[in-house]
Amino acid sequence: MGRNNQKRRAAKKRREDRSGGGSSRHGEGRWWGAGPSLRPAVEAGLLAGAQVASDRDEREVGRIAADLAGLPGAGGLVTPVAGELLARVLASLWEGGWQPAEVVRQVRRRRREAHTGLVVSAMSAATCWEAARGAPMPPVWSEQLDALGVPAERSRGADWLAPLLSRAGGTLEDALRLVIETLGEIVTLGVVEALVPRPAEWRDAALLGATGHADDPVLAKVRALLAKAESTQFAAEAEALAAKAQELMARHSIEDAVARSRAPRGERPVIRRIAVDDPYAEAKSTLLGVVARANDSRCVWYDRYAMMAAVGFAKDLDAIEVLFTSLLVQASRAMLAKGSVTDGHGRSRTRSFRQSFLVAYANRIGQRLEMAAWQARQQASEDLHLDLTPLLASRDAEVEEAMQSAFPKLRYGHGPSATNEAGWQAGRIAAELATLGPEQAMVAAG
Repeated sequence: MGRNNQKRRAAKKRREDRSGGGSSRHGEGRWWGAGPSLRPAVEAGLLAGAQVASDRDEREVGRIAADLAGLPGAGGLVTPVAGELLARVLASLWEGGWQPAEVVRQVRRRRREAHTGLVVSAMSAATCWEAARGAPMPPVWSEQLDALGVPAERSRGADWLAPLLSRAGGTLEDALRLVIETLGEIVTLGVVEALVPRPAEWRDAALLGATGHADDPVLAKVRALLAKAESTQFAAEAEALAAKAQELMARHSIEDAVARSRAPRGERPVIRRIAVDDPYAEAKSTLLGVVARANDSRCVWYDRYAMMAAVGFAKDLDAIEVLFTSLLVQASRAMLAKGSVTDGHGRSRTRSFRQSFLVAYANRIGQRLEMAAWQARQQASEDLHLDLTPLLASRDAEVEEAMQSAFPKLRYGHGPSATNEAGWQAGRIAAELATLGPEQAMVAAG
């Protein structure tokens, strides 16, 4: 049996298992139920379509959309039900730990802008926020919605979806296909760790107060320095700017740790999810992992969602994001400068070269960061006349405890491999040339 046939049969078997067996042809399917109202049948049809859409069974999605569009009075019935269902699914995702920008990113990774636009529009529906019971939206949520372009005024109409689809043009069947495909992406998102108060918790002042995070002026200076280092065409200037940024970061982190140790109630580690985009997302995540380890934090990779959960103290996580972004920019420039790669027979080896490049780059950067962190601590101990070993050990234990508490069933696995020797060597060289500062410590290559 061919691979495509196997995939289609496996997808059909999964749908039948979810629905209790039987035919998935919708003229005779279970969602077509009888009764005084077609509303439950329409909702069941949309959910059945979402299941097949998540399996990428495009032909079956088309059949369901056509069946729904052909229902008596579909024009005035289907879109209100679809709009409410979209909003309800989003509301359940908020309670399941997801944030608006994260949901939009997941849809954008798999579908077109039309699908992400539909999700953003659904966020303006009042049904999305019913769990808040009228409580004010915290800034951490409203800032994301503002960035996505979601209007502050909530739609309470019975059918917010119909005008939107009408403006997009096309037939009702086309519109329903878009809705079904969008539902197929969001209904399959699992539960993740709640990093900010969920709508049902917005009335809890203690929870809201715990999430406040003021802008850090030191990190603002670091971002500005690294941006200049990345944009300048002069190597000496880039070196000086990056060295100053690293000096600020290292000193800031250590002084923050000392201040926390002397405070009556110390800050606790937090979790932050960081997006790592394709192509080569898993290889790029290796770089984020070594940056986190060098800065006393831990990471967990969500392979399905292409994002990393970083566990550490808030200011360290700020520094990690800044440094990771800078190092990734440098790696991408060096990697893309190599262009396409072929073997002796003219066959493309670009993908294996680039993955090996990124893995080697992360490996070497990790060595350099560990040495730089050790040197920064030695210098800080001398400057502050303080033995930092007990303080840093206690801090490390706090992070490890937070990690184990948040991820009690964590499974460890192997990261991406390097299979292209030329890519590995090029990545090592690029890592040697990357600016870290304050000292360009050179560790003997293994």
